[in-house]
Order: sequence, then structure tokens, then C-alpha cells
Amino acid sequence: MTLTAIGVIATTLGVRLLNHSISFESAFLILLLTPEFYRPLQELGAQRHAAMEGQASAKRLFEILEMPLPMRVKLATDERMPAEPISIEITDLSYTYPKKETPALDRVSLRLSANTCTALVGPSGAGKSTLVNLLMRFMDATSGTLSANGVPITALSPDRWREYVALVPQRPYLFYGTVRENICLARPQASDNEFAQAATLSGVTSFIDELPRGFDTQVGEQGTQLSAGQAQRIAIARAILKNAPILILDEPTSSLDPENEALIRQSLTTLIRDRTVLVIAHRYNTIAQADRIVVLENGRIVEAGTRDALTLSDVYTRLLSAVSTSEESEDCIERRPATALQVSAYTSPWEKER
Repeated sequence: MTLTAIGVIATTLGVRLLNHSISFESAFLILLLTPEFYRPLQELGAQRHAAMEGQASAKRLFEILEMPLPMRVKLATDERMPAEPISIEITDLSYTYPKKETPALDRVSLRLSANTCTALVGPSGAGKSTLVNLLMRFMDATSGTLSANGVPITALSPDRWREYVALVPQRPYLFYGTVRENICLARPQASDNEFAQAATLSGVTSFIDELPRGFDTQVGEQGTQLSAGQAQRIAIARAILKNAPILILDEPTSSLDPENEALIRQSLTTLIRDRTVLVIAHRYNTIAQADRIVVLENGRIVEAGTRDALTLSDVYTRLLSAVSTSEESEDCIERRPATALQVSAYTSPWEKER
């Protein structure tokens, strides 16, 4: 509205200048003062927007603070820790968000075998993020069990369980601090050689020279000084440095250009070796690289199996068609929509190494 008013005033001044009904000096002065006149209104709008965001955040914050603390199981000194390699068994897992009637996950049963990669696919709202949150112990299931090598993960404190899990989210969060500090959050006691190896494998070293102080450059809260692709590579470096037996990837190359995506995929090939991997998949190459594919819809597993077994599946094919359309619009490249059969014919570099 403010910009519209300034535009109207500028147009009026232009017309009056053409009609010689106002001097150039007066018109120029008015044009300079107009933005300052409307500045309080602009600031009011900005403050109102910030207040609305703060109100929503405060409401959510108080909901979290008012949640009852979950009962923790006190473990004996000889507590049974999951031995590596780790297989995860999910049995009749359900979760319903507070004040919601429909469960986000409804009796999901799934096995993530050790040293395998499982791709989790499904439309928006299918429950993929909810499952990841339960695996990370950001919240506990309404019913059902989540076990690692037969040990319920609720038998461990969240901090203890997360020592076994590395997460590479689609939109990683970077804290105020240096690039080095953000990477070392995964394992502060890591040696310089381990840090250098993680930075190299993740591709961080490919852009670090562009930053004013290299690894000691302040990235700003939420990584405001970095691009989305650079932030994602730092998140991958964290996961490499942590060296955890369980790895969760939420489309980690979605913000990268094709050249950097190929480089990072090589790094991920090294990262997933000898680990239990769950990938939230949105792209063909991610789906094709998995040993097993699980299709989630409306909080339930509707199909699961290898790529070849799902080739004739209506749900799987429909989902891939939707992904194909999305990728065509993102890449701005004219190509025919790939079918599930074409995807299954793709030979993964992971499989070549095996």
C-alpha cells in the first residue's frame, strides 16, 4: 500500500511538471520527503508482522513447556546398549498430535536392516517427518514400539540414543558461530585430521576459500551468510564427523546444483557404507539408490519392497509421475516423464561398489 501511494504521488508530480504547474525543485523535494512521510507506516506494518510471528512462536513454546515430562526408565549399570551393526524394528507404531483426531502415523510396522539403505517415499502429509521425529526421540510414540537390536529406544535417554543417530535434514539449522564450530557440534572432541577429512568429503573445502576467514568465518544465525547448498554441505560434514551407525537423510542434495550434487553423492556413498540408512526420498536418483522402498500414505505403509517389486504398483507409479513433473519444472529441462520401469533400470553407484 505504501509503495502504491508513493507511485501515485510520483505520477501526479510528473503530470504537474509536464503542465508546468509545479517547479522542478518543489517536485523533487516532495519526492524525496514522501518515503520519509510513509516510513512510520512501514515500520508499523513490520512490527505488526513480527508481533504476530512472536505470538505464534510463544504459543507453541508454552505448549512445549507445559507438556508433561515423559517417564524415564532408570537403567542399571550393566544397561544393554545396542551393539553395532544396528537393525531397527518398528512395530505397530502410532502417533497422534495433540488436539488432532486423525493419527499422523497409524500402526506402522517396518524393519530397517543393518547395513542397508531404505527409501521412504510418499506425498506431503503422509507421515514421513513424523516417523523421523520419532526415530530421533524428538517425541515419543502414542503406541507401539521402536527397538534397536531388540532394545527399546525409550529405555535410553534421548541424549544417549542420539549418540547412535546422525541426521542430515533438508533444511539444516546453523547456529551463530563459525563454520568450524557448526561442523564440530557433532563431535567436539574430534581431531584436526578427522575434521579436515569430514570437510573434504562433504565438499565444504570447495567453497571455504570464498569466505573471508575460511573455517573461522561467522555464518550468522540460521546460516544467513551462506547459500542453501553451502549450509547443506556443512550438515553433511557434521554427519560424517559424527560417524554414527544410524543415518537419516532428508533429501540432502535438494539445494545443490547438478555438479555439486554429483560430488556430494560420492561423499554420501562413503558415508552410508556399513550403516543403517533411512532416506526421505523425493528424487529419482535417491529412490533408485535404495535397497528397499517404503511407500507411506495417510500415515500407513501401503507398499514396501525392492524397486523391481514395486514397478507395477499404481501408488508408486503415481508418486513417481508427480515427482517427475516437479523435477521438470525445477530443472527447466524438456524431458519425458520417467516411468517406474525406467527408474528400476538405473544402476546405483552404491550397487556397483557392492
